Amino acid sequence: MAKGSNFFHNLLSSIMGGNDPEATKKRMLKNIDKELSRTKFHFYKSGKHEAEPQLAKFFYDIYKAISPAQLMFQNANQNPGMLKNLVINASLTEKQLEDVERFSEESITDLASKSDLKTLQKHIIEDLKSFSAQFDSTRINQIDALYSKTLAFSNFCSFDYYFILKKFDSSIREHNFSTLPKFQPINGTYILEELKNFCAVAWALPLDAPWDDMFVLLKKIKTVEPITANVWKKIVARLRTLKERQVFEMMVQLISENPAYKENVKIENHHIMDDYISQIKKQVEKTVNSLKKKQAEGKIEKLVTEIFGTTNIDSLKNYNSGNSANLERKNFKGYIYQEPLKYLKHFILNFGKKEIRELSDILLVRGEWATQQMAKPMSEAFHQLMEISEKITKLDDKLAENAEWGMKIKTLMPRADRDKEARNIINMVLGDTNEAAAQMIVSARNNLIIYDKNLKMALEDFVKAPHSEIIINWKDLDHFAEGTLKNQCISVYKTIYAFVQLIQNFNVQVHVVPKE
Repeated sequence: MAKGSNFFHNLLSSIMGGNDPEATKKRMLKNIDKELSRTKFHFYKSGKHEAEPQLAKFFYDIYKAISPAQLMFQNANQNPGMLKNLVINASLTEKQLEDVERFSEESITDLASKSDLKTLQKHIIEDLKSFSAQFDSTRINQIDALYSKTLAFSNFCSFDYYFILKKFDSSIREHNFSTLPKFQPINGTYILEELKNFCAVAWALPLDAPWDDMFVLLKKIKTVEPITANVWKKIVARLRTLKERQVFEMMVQLISENPAYKENVKIENHHIMDDYISQIKKQVEKTVNSLKKKQAEGKIEKLVTEIFGTTNIDSLKNYNSGNSANLERKNFKGYIYQEPLKYLKHFILNFGKKEIRELSDILLVRGEWATQQMAKPMSEAFHQLMEISEKITKLDDKLAENAEWGMKIKTLMPRADRDKEARNIINMVLGDTNEAAAQMIVSARNNLIIYDKNLKMALEDFVKAPHSEIIINWKDLDHFAEGTLKNQCISVYKTIYAFVQLIQNFNVQVHVVPKE
């Protein structure tokens, strides 16, 4: 471009504004003002920077129309789950509502007191499948859409119209429509944020959707419509026009002097029905598991009393419930097998090393077995069981504050919240501890089962005397027993059987099967 041409280009640019950002912004705002005036909505006077009484009248008309609905939704807004439940319950048939009631914790607990828990669980699972099958994708979408629509309506009704109207007339009273307010023009900046907030709730409404189903719902909830369908349709029609003509967006652009402002509001589609059915299933599962746990606790208490004559069993020194609770408060697993391990230690010390040892001395030491091979499984099971007591003590001692594992936990615990490595080390120690405990419990259980199985075979052989095939000197052994040998065998057999049942109630898991 020639030098003379540059001069005239620059001169023209300076006259027209050229690339000056401020001049460009002024032109854009001027065009927005012209466009707003063409909409015929006289809500804002750009020259005076004032929001007009017509805008207040627009909000007042909405406020007056939706006021009963606003009061209706007050409780629902304080409890977000309430509206979901209202929509879902109003969408279910009477039979489905009865089904939901049967899935409640109270109902299941009541039924469990009158029937077998396993049978009840089977029936509940079948009923749940039947209930879930009634909600195909079409039905679920209908309920979800109704909730999304009702929630958007609730948010629109709950907008603080009174707050914005009070700026136009400070004498206005909340929910009082007996006297007509006297609205005055106000500076647009006073309501800038309120305009943005109104757009957020108004444009979130599905303005093109049918509303009949929502009014059926509202009538079910309230019996009297909080707003008539015709009045609401007129409001929606006006909102649709305002949204299409971008009236409020242009007002915000002019008030904030930001021509680039855009209101981006997405209509949200909420999905509540899948979650509702899922929650029912979780609640049923939680209730059944809780009943199972209570049932197991009842069985455990009964078995502990039957075996030991009391439920007051001393805990281990370190691997115990108190120390476990301290770990759990820091979100660690804790000592998950402390209860069965304390029972095992008490059983071996107070029954294994007395009654089982005395019987083993008679049968395995004084008894003449047809072959030593027959006595071997029972003998090995007894000796391995006796060794476990010492292993439990060693494990417990390692968790003392001045011992290997206990010192690690004590040292690292203060850093566990902020130091990932410290947390990992504690988890490793707990993992090794619980695995060792599980190994001992499972090993003891397996050895007791072997011992009891062979004791039962010996008892059956005792009945055959003098034609016994396993122990050939039953008659000589009887005088070594307290009372009669048969009764002593039966007593030990029953106690071991009860203790195995006790241990099995704890569902102890091991990652490596212990070698017997």
